[in-house]
Amino acid sequence: MSLTEVEGRDVKVQCAKLLREAGFVRLAAELEHGSLSAVAKDEPVFVLCGRDRIAPTAIKAWIEAARLSNVPDHKLESAHEAIEAIEGWPGFRHYPD
Repeated sequence: MSLTEVEGRDVKVQCAKLLREAGFVRLAAELEHGSLSAVAKDEPVFVLCGRDRIAPTAIKAWIEAARLSNVPDHKLESAHEAIEAIEGWPGFRHYPD
């Protein structure tokens, strides 16, 4: 791991700590240990939120494409867990703005 990667990791850990302290526990966990932990400094990302009514459908489509591409099972399981978490979230849902 290069010095730049180590510094980037340190920044992510600090950000996760601040997020956790502010109550963003899931986002902090994603940044520290989830899919966001591997994001490069200039890498584009696309985020789906629990309030997005079509998020589970989008994730299911990703799972099917990933399965066809032989993505490892633990990644597919993580996506299924995201669907379960979104569907179990009690907040108000709406279609994207």
